[in-house]
Amino acid sequence: MATTRTNWKELYLDLPTHVAEALRAARLKPEQIIAKEDGELMAIQGITEEDVNSIRAIYNAESVAVAPKVTEEAAAEAEEVADEVKAKKVIVPRKRSSKYKKMVSSINKERLYSVKEAVEMLAKLAKFSKLKTVELHINTRETGLRGELKLPHSTGKEVKIAIFNDEVAAKINSGNTDFSILLATPADMPKLAKFAKILGPKGLMPNPKSGTVTDNPEKRAAELAAGGTLPYKTEAKSPIIHLALGKITQSESDLVDNVTEALRGINVSKIKNAYLTCTQTPSVKLAISSII
Repeated sequence: MATTRTNWKELYLDLPTHVAEALRAARLKPEQIIAKEDGELMAIQGITEEDVNSIRAIYNAESVAVAPKVTEEAAAEAEEVADEVKAKKVIVPRKRSSKYKKMVSSINKERLYSVKEAVEMLAKLAKFSKLKTVELHINTRETGLRGELKLPHSTGKEVKIAIFNDEVAAKINSGNTDFSILLATPADMPKLAKFAKILGPKGLMPNPKSGTVTDNPEKRAAELAAGGTLPYKTEAKSPIIHLALGKITQSESDLVDNVTEALRGINVSKIKNAYLTCTQTPSVKLAISSII
């Protein structure tokens, strides 16, 4: 089968010269660009945060459509194989324990709960559960939402923060990523380029939009360590946000404040619906229309 060769000189003529040259040198095709995080693009030598914005304005999921060429014969064959696999696949319904079913029976699925009511309900249900993390699951109206929440209270989660240097680089190179947040300066980004394939899939690649690329990483580390700062973003291909906002053993009023502020911070107008749950408990649908 003949392959189509990429004419790199004809790519990115709609971008500034230095940006086009950097992307060509990195051998990145347009369809590969949309799959990369901003931090991964900044890791390319010569690409700045301003350049990333220029790239995103032109090369995004809406402007770059990649469809493989498939013959009718190949398509028919693929459909036949898919039908055979589907016919053989046996879907086994998930079995729920009697304990879980008892918890479900205490929730009215037809109503919307205020944040306070939801927290109170989860506090009762959590007595049947060993794991106690309060989780907020949000269906948004669009993908690509990201930002940072300033919560009034701690999430109860210990955050392990690393600041990029030669020692951290050696750890990453050996496969050791024992941190949940990695901070870097803009000057560090080209050095991080070779680690993009390791850090990107784990969500650890520094990114200016999440505040992990900064001129003062020490100050930023102190802010994040305080526990009330929480980055958020929708999943790569789905308009969904998952947040852990505290432990059910914390004060109920603190949890109500954290959940309410998270919904406000993301912006209620951008949210279709939201559910609150505690690990291993059923979810409670929230009444978000009253939150301003």
